[in-house]
Amino acid sequence: MKKFKKLLALSFCLVALTALISSCSKDDDNNNGGPYEVEYKVTASSNATISTVVYGNAQGDPTSVTSLSGDTWSKKLTVNAGVQSISIGANATATDANATLKVEIIINGKVVKENTGSGQYLTATAVYIPGT
Repeated sequence: MKKFKKLLALSFCLVALTALISSCSKDDDNNNGGPYEVEYKVTASSNATISTVVYGNAQGDPTSVTSLSGDTWSKKLTVNAGVQSISIGANATATDANATLKVEIIINGKVVKENTGSGQYLTATAVYIPGT
């Protein structure tokens, strides 16, 4: 359980740090296009349960969803123009070390970033920088 708490804290820090760095990295004059129709998807294998998801909201700020209990989660939203990064992180626990956890960022119907974690205590993150 200690390992899971460390992974959870690490993923929260990663998403928050990405949002902070991205918001400071460019002038507000560069709006990076947008707005974007974004869908976040998290999928765990059948032997795993998603517990927490952290994603960038419409303004690019980290938003946490906790106390989850299934093996899938998704969210659709419109992300404002000028948002410097679109990111998601998720944590899950599994009954054994053969589990997987996949996160996806889908923009306008196209998967632009995805990442997969594996093991008994799972973490996966993905970050998309518009315009790259």
